[in-house]
Amino acid sequence: MSLRQINVCVSILLSLLLATSPVFAIDFSAHGYYRTRLEYTHDLDLQRPNTGIVPNDPDNDSNDRFGTLAFGQQRFRINPHIKLNDHISLHGQIDFLDNLLFGQSEVAGLQISNPVTGTLALPDANGPFGVIGTTGGDVLGAGGGNVNVRRVYADVLTSAGKFRIGRQPSHWGLGILTNDGEDFDSDFGDSFDRILYLAGLDLKNGDRINFGLSYDFAFEAQRDPSIGGLDQGVDSNWNDSLQAGLILLYQSENFEIGTFGAFRFRDGDDGATTTTATFIDTADADGDGDVTEGIELPAGIDGDTKIYSVDLYAKFNIARNYRLAFEAVFIGGKLAPGIAIDAVILDDAAQAGLQNPLPNPITLPLTGTQNNVAIFMAALEADAWWNFGGELHLQGGFAGGDSSPLSQRITQLGFRPDYDVALMMFDVPLGTSPAIRVGGITELGRKPVSPNYINNAIYAALQYKHEFDITSGVPWADDFKVGAKVITAWAPSRNLDIDFAEITGVAGLPRVVNQSKWYGFEVDLSVEATFFEFLHWYTVAGVLFPGGVYDIKNDDIASNAGGIINAILFDNANIAVAAKTQFVFEF
Repeated sequence: MSLRQINVCVSILLSLLLATSPVFAIDFSAHGYYRTRLEYTHDLDLQRPNTGIVPNDPDNDSNDRFGTLAFGQQRFRINPHIKLNDHISLHGQIDFLDNLLFGQSEVAGLQISNPVTGTLALPDANGPFGVIGTTGGDVLGAGGGNVNVRRVYADVLTSAGKFRIGRQPSHWGLGILTNDGEDFDSDFGDSFDRILYLAGLDLKNGDRINFGLSYDFAFEAQRDPSIGGLDQGVDSNWNDSLQAGLILLYQSENFEIGTFGAFRFRDGDDGATTTTATFIDTADADGDGDVTEGIELPAGIDGDTKIYSVDLYAKFNIARNYRLAFEAVFIGGKLAPGIAIDAVILDDAAQAGLQNPLPNPITLPLTGTQNNVAIFMAALEADAWWNFGGELHLQGGFAGGDSSPLSQRITQLGFRPDYDVALMMFDVPLGTSPAIRVGGITELGRKPVSPNYINNAIYAALQYKHEFDITSGVPWADDFKVGAKVITAWAPSRNLDIDFAEITGVAGLPRVVNQSKWYGFEVDLSVEATFFEFLHWYTVAGVLFPGGVYDIKNDDIASNAGGIINAILFDNANIAVAAKTQFVFEF
């Protein structure tokens, strides 16, 4: 048989095989965006050079930590979708160079400290409270590049409802407790390893009742024996953090109202240690003969987690031009935070002869193995649109604080970090706690006073935007808007309240607190537009006028038993300024 005859036979055989094989019509699509932005801030520490605020400190006697921060960063996000048929589809989300600063070679995970994370240290994640994810990518210098596979999940649509399985986004209501971070300006985004079931019932009046059940693997203490082997001890499955949730939502043409309730459980090893902290080595545990140094030893107290959350949400559309939305959250129950605060170390010859007032770390819970949890948060939004081009946006909210952080009751959590109300206030850490010197050595202080999310605050914000039609001069520009926003806030509890007599047990030591509970106010001016339909531009600049929260005082500056703590001097907070411009190429 000649080569030509062989080729003909093979062609006929392949044609027959292909003709009898089933044909699968797979639909693939992908959308996303490329985001690049430039940021400038000045004096977020709210301090200026002022010699003598920290007397005799050779490193920094002014308490001024930094001045200008300026950088550019980027993110390329793609959301692929594969539709196998009318019943099964696959979805993902992948970030490239996620928030990588221009000129930077390594990427750090986006991390936020928060006490309500269960009783084990969770993996690096884009947010606390059981949210999980990767660290943000491989080190670029290692050749891996920065690729962050954030989410992969499958949807199965049946006549009885929809099932969603995998690492998936989580969002409810306004996003103060769970926020998927899908806005162009978001940096975090909540993801859960979840099994979700959703179903709905259409009513005769056109309304709809939606129902859902979720089961979350918030934290896994196990490992895969086929990968990790079984040559070491394996934790019990009861050491996992698990969460079950229930969703109810009633939707009508002009309103929707619903609730998301969840229960989180973990059976901890009661009394066991959960982390490490610095102890004063009075027993010479490391055998080096030095009984005055600080060493890392097991600390923190483990226990059970049994907490529940109730999240109520409602939205009302009024006369087509007005909208009112509300969300309120209560979290209760018990958990063991396993927190350990390092001991104060007297580690210099200048401190010789002083008795260390804190030889052991402070651990929570102080007694037993659990803390009571009673957290309340709420947010209100109102919007109005007018035909002449005006837009009004009103925001208000409450996030409870904790007036006694060393008590057995946890009352403070904070909003999700992607729920923003300002350019600086509750978006970036602000302020500088006073430098506290023990025996001539700066041991404490020089930390931000407020965090990068809404926490311990009663806030109000009013924004007005006006849309201008500039197409006659710039035909490729749409939605050109200019706006102004004013924000102010107060603290229900003091952000800073250090009572050294309570901490150390030494009578007569000073108590350091905020001058007042007012955060101050901020004014932001913005301009935004869309060009060529897919290019979104946004620029905002603001000024923060700090309040008494950032001015620190000593309630009893003359009280200092035995000269253990140096006199604490304070400097009032100064204004801060910031600006940001952002370009988003949507596809």
